[in-house]
Amino acid sequence: MLIRGADVPEQGLRRSYPVAGRQVVLHHFAVRVTTPDNPFGPHTHDGEELWYIIDGEATASVGGEEQRVAAGDLLILPSGVEHGLRTDRRVTWICLG
Repeated sequence: MLIRGADVPEQGLRRSYPVAGRQVVLHHFAVRVTTPDNPFGPHTHDGEELWYIIDGEATASVGGEEQRVAAGDLLILPSGVEHGLRTDRRVTWICLG
């Protein structure tokens, strides 16, 4: 199955591809952009996530601990643990869950 990026509307600085129900591995797949004015605030939910940093640098908070992340880094986020991402410049990343 092919989902063309041109067919997936942007929602602010996010593009979420409709993968739920079309396969059994992922609940969601999103390409996100975080900026100083658009942080990805701390939140908690069920289900693990993977964050892959495509471009830029940011500070990730996971379970109350902060880590600097950069292009090429992969974060594995456990279910139920608070997490978020903030940056002082633009960062592009992929969220898989």
